[in-house]
Amino acid sequence: MIDRNAQYQLGGLVELDDAYFGGVSHGAGKRGRGTDQDPVIVGVSLNAKGHPQYAFLEAVESSKKETVLDVLKRRVDQYEVWWSDGADIYAAGAKAHQADHRITLSSDPEAPAVFHWVNTLISLAKAYIDGTYHGRGRARRQLYLEEFTYRFNRQHMGHGLPIACSGPASAANRIRTRPNAGDCTLRYTSPD
Repeated sequence: MIDRNAQYQLGGLVELDDAYFGGVSHGAGKRGRGTDQDPVIVGVSLNAKGHPQYAFLEAVESSKKETVLDVLKRRVDQYEVWWSDGADIYAAGAKAHQADHRITLSSDPEAPAVFHWVNTLISLAKAYIDGTYHGRGRARRQLYLEEFTYRFNRQHMGHGLPIACSGPASAANRIRTRPNAGDCTLRYTSPD
């Protein structure tokens, strides 16, 4: 899933934001940037009608400019339209990508409500991880995010999903884990 998700870049109108995943902050915990929870960069591409098409969620070490710029370089196509909350990291990324950067400040009552889908995606991802994995696994958080992203990005395939997934499955090699055992594991290898 990680390899498949990494092949794609978001295009068109892209909502970008950062979220913080983790349990309840202990002590004098803060909300938002500066919290002791794990930062995750989130992006959602929208179609012409404003509906979500594809997304990415990537856990990062910190919300520092260099780290976020690396993620945006890999995950968002150049020359697109970015919506963000006006954080410096997204402004710098838009400038580097030569993207049209539009800012919405949530404190502005005149601002359009553009973060509907990125906030919905963050809520869905948190509910998925808490419900499926009970919020455990800071070390495996990126794997959980990739699984959620894989499922989200293929929601439009419907009945075509088994056909789309049969390509990687047919290219898989069977490898015996123990020479005398009957159980096998599958490993995906690229047909290239």
